[in-house]
Amino acid sequence: MHDGTTGLPAATRDSGDQALRAALETARTGLGARARIVRDESDGLCRVRITLGPAQHGRTPQWGVAAYDRTYVAGEVASGVRQLLDDRALVARRRPLPGPVSGPTLLTPSAAGVLVHECFGHTSEADNYLVHRKALGLGLGDVWTRAPLTVWDRPTARPYAGSYVRDDEGTPPRAVPLVREGRWAGLLTDRATRALSAGRSTGHGRGAPGAVVPRCSVLEVGPGTRSETELLGGIDDGWVLGTAIGGFSVREHLIIEALWARRVRAGRLTADVVGPVAVCAPKVALARQITAVGRETQVHSSPYACVKDRHEVGSTLISPSLLLGRCVLRPLGHVERLLARTRPGARSPRRPATT
Repeated sequence: MHDGTTGLPAATRDSGDQALRAALETARTGLGARARIVRDESDGLCRVRITLGPAQHGRTPQWGVAAYDRTYVAGEVASGVRQLLDDRALVARRRPLPGPVSGPTLLTPSAAGVLVHECFGHTSEADNYLVHRKALGLGLGDVWTRAPLTVWDRPTARPYAGSYVRDDEGTPPRAVPLVREGRWAGLLTDRATRALSAGRSTGHGRGAPGAVVPRCSVLEVGPGTRSETELLGGIDDGWVLGTAIGGFSVREHLIIEALWARRVRAGRLTADVVGPVAVCAPKVALARQITAVGRETQVHSSPYACVKDRHEVGSTLISPSLLLGRCVLRPLGHVERLLARTRPGARSPRRPATT
């Protein structure tokens, strides 16, 4: 059941519309003639998508936002423009990655949010838990991460795209801690799986009548104590994984696709940029490489739906940077060939994924 925010005073709606129009005009000026800006609204959700030229996966910098508040969307456009300009400069000088490389890797909030969505969000959906926990080798109460990571799913967090007031079974949702201090703490349930949440649905049942399944919504990672600069300074020879362009949950594995990755030496960013790249790893193994959590969080309230069993829902990721002790980066083409061999079923906020 969507959260079509209604009842806002006309003056508030008009003010938000004016602010958004002004923000998009400033974006057009700053990004140049090749920028394609699309705005649309339905069910109270305002969406903006910007691409720097014809959309080509892994080649064209893209950015988007969606929320049940035009003023919020307008306020996000300036940061989106900065990201697009940075991405354009990095794409212009990146080189193809010839083969797998590995090392300590700092995930930007964009990439970290996708990891959290695929690893902890989809895996904590009760139906997925029941089917895949044996292959995963992990259960409630077990340790996911060495770092004191905490992740919540907050369906009523407003005005984000993933928020709602009742699920598709009419149940008011509640916030659920999925990971607390590194341990698996909770599951997302609907009425059919409510036995896994003390006999009461958590209000995460989404889907058409007769096809409701548990879904994650607004995932929020609790901030750590170290700044991104401090995390970067601890990398002797490794990488920064940049802007996410896709994410997949394939049973007990996950995939993160990124527009670029940048080499780090002696705690400093270098001019060596590669991309597009992907991470493809067992969820448990990759989660246990999370050694530190950043202090500064970023919100990505996505205009792209997360699809599971052919049912689309909004998705929002709130995350700081995450430091992985070791991560293998691969050419994007390697992972796309792997995905071509997998059975389609569900997808992440950016691209198709199987859960």
